[in-house]
Amino acid sequence: MLEVKRNRLDGITFEESPHVGGRITPRFIVMHYTAGGSALSSVRAIRDRGLSAHLFVDRDGGIIQTVPFNVAAFHAGPSSWRGFDGLNRHAIGIEIANFGFLDRQTSEGWTRAGLRIFAPHEVMVAAHRNGGPVMAWELYPEAQLRALDAIVAALRAAYPTIQEVVGHDDISPGRKLDPGPAFPMARYQNQGGAAGSGTLRDDDLGAFEVTVRDSLNLRGGPGTGFAVLKSLAPGTRLRVLREAGEWRQVDLQGDGTPDGFVHGAFLRRIGA
Repeated sequence: MLEVKRNRLDGITFEESPHVGGRITPRFIVMHYTAGGSALSSVRAIRDRGLSAHLFVDRDGGIIQTVPFNVAAFHAGPSSWRGFDGLNRHAIGIEIANFGFLDRQTSEGWTRAGLRIFAPHEVMVAAHRNGGPVMAWELYPEAQLRALDAIVAALRAAYPTIQEVVGHDDISPGRKLDPGPAFPMARYQNQGGAAGSGTLRDDDLGAFEVTVRDSLNLRGGPGTGFAVLKSLAPGTRLRVLREAGEWRQVDLQGDGTPDGFVHGAFLRRIGA
């Protein structure tokens, strides 16, 4: 369990950034992807560009902090949200190790110039909700998402002023794509981390039920080319974590953990 002490995550590596602003009262958490390799390499690359973020989260769940949470980091750029402009002054920025979009397909998978090859099960093929072409996006490993679960929970506990978790693509639409369609934003917006109640209430905005007459395939990815994990009976209740084109990543237990993908045409919002 993570805990914030004196505006830092207790027990986490701290590499102080020289690029900081004044004191802030955190009202939002902004998620970014690094568009790069490891968290440590991104710490250095971002520092060399005169930028900063509060946290960097690696694919294996490792965490590096570079700016105290009550000090502005330079991560948001021109931005606005809920009546606030210049989100650097109002938000904690989290950089997540992820390459983002992959624009070259090979016989082995997807890549981008100079990057590693990603196998089909490591990517999501989808258009960004803010517009643009269908592209492949690197998926976020579960170890990384669980680290973010703990981070968001710790930040909400330490800073009751935090109102919402958003993406860079929310606060700077058209200018930024991160964290992109592969990031399960609803997992963090629904309750500030995945450690939910384990129940699906009728008033849960993410709660849906299966409407097919026979059964609905739960698949390992957003498409019929992915393996069937199980069959869901009519009336099965689930929570939609994120959209991927016509497909939905879903949570069957109500704990915020993704269990697979189903086609959105066969879901009905509970209470609708």
